Amino acid sequence: MSDVPLGEEELRAFIESTGGLIGGGLGTVGSGEVAPAPTAAEVQAARPTEPTDKPDDKPDDKPDDKPDDKPDDKPGGKKVTNVVDFVRNGRKIKRTTYSDGTFDEEDLGEADKSGTGDDDRADSDAAFRAQQRSDAFSRIKTLLARFGLSDLESAVNNIIISGAVDLGDPNAIIFAIRGEDAYKRRFAGNAARAKKGLPELDPSSYIGLEESYRQLMQANGLPAGFYDQTSDFQRLIEGDVSPSELQDRVEQGYRRVQDADPEVKRQMRELYNVDDNALVAYFLDPDKATPLLTRQARAAQIAARGKEQAGLQLTAASAEDLAARGITPEEAQQAFAQRAQLEGLYQPLTGEEALTEQEALGATFGYNVQAQQALERRRRQRVGEFQAGGGFTRTSGVTSGTVETGLGGPQ
Repeated sequence: MSDVPLGEEELRAFIESTGGLIGGGLGTVGSGEVAPAPTAAEVQAARPTEPTDKPDDKPDDKPDDKPDDKPDDKPGGKKVTNVVDFVRNGRKIKRTTYSDGTFDEEDLGEADKSGTGDDDRADSDAAFRAQQRSDAFSRIKTLLARFGLSDLESAVNNIIISGAVDLGDPNAIIFAIRGEDAYKRRFAGNAARAKKGLPELDPSSYIGLEESYRQLMQANGLPAGFYDQTSDFQRLIEGDVSPSELQDRVEQGYRRVQDADPEVKRQMRELYNVDDNALVAYFLDPDKATPLLTRQARAAQIAARGKEQAGLQLTAASAEDLAARGITPEEAQQAFAQRAQLEGLYQPLTGEEALTEQEALGATFGYNVQAQQALERRRRQRVGEFQAGGGFTRTSGVTSGTVETGLGGPQ
């Protein structure tokens, strides 16, 4: 095409056919004003060219020459030929062009840096928040199921929807439901800990302790369903019993008795009034110190050896004293067996001073020298009297009518 100046009528017809874009592209024009006339070169450049075989990859940012259903909202019968949004100097502008070539511009505010409009950005933000709420509830729902608090799903959902807590922090949501009755029941051990001045455990730590307790019980062979419920572990948590301490209680107390012979269990009933069904609860009681439980378990074993080897029924105090002295059940078995051979010497005859249980045990296990010396004097006296009389006998002061030689064993 040649660069020939256009006449006024031809120019106006061209502007109308392009929807006023030529005028709009030459500067800002106020509402109702006629756009400045373009030069011939600008009009020539704006004229459509013949299509080519190679399509243009760049999008055509010119508005549709024939907009559909545009409102006739300008006086004088002018029709809206085009509405377009664009960004200028960081501001979003809405331009409405009319059939006479005039146009209006509306400043819509600061442009979205992403290139999307305010409405799009608002929709995107709303969708993001909705997805965030959904993700948060999904995470919390899993935690609630793990904590045994599934009945609080509705309450948690309301908290999430309200936006009162940080949705990215599940612990914040859990903290928000601490006042719920279901939460208090589930983590009842915390209330008792607070009264003792112990720190409250967060749900994860609380559940973690319970799982450690449960695994420890299983590893030590306790039957399934026996001392493995949350209510069973509550007292351990209240007493601040660590997994390592619990392991000591099981190994040093419960297992020593549970795996021992029936006489040891019978001695637990005799000494401490604890039957088989109460053994676990007894040894895992956080109110009882671990050293005491260990000593009592050993005391029952020592008492069992005394009953078996010498027919003696020890008191709890005597059995625990032997255990506290470090005497093992094996040593007790040997000492009581030797005592059984000299039982007559331990029993006072008429006119002889009786030994107390503690003195007799001290002599038996060798830690009471005076009691051992008293028994030796008694033995020599009886031997001397026997030799002098040629056939010494004396009635026992313990069992009336029992005839003994005085040398230790009944005759």
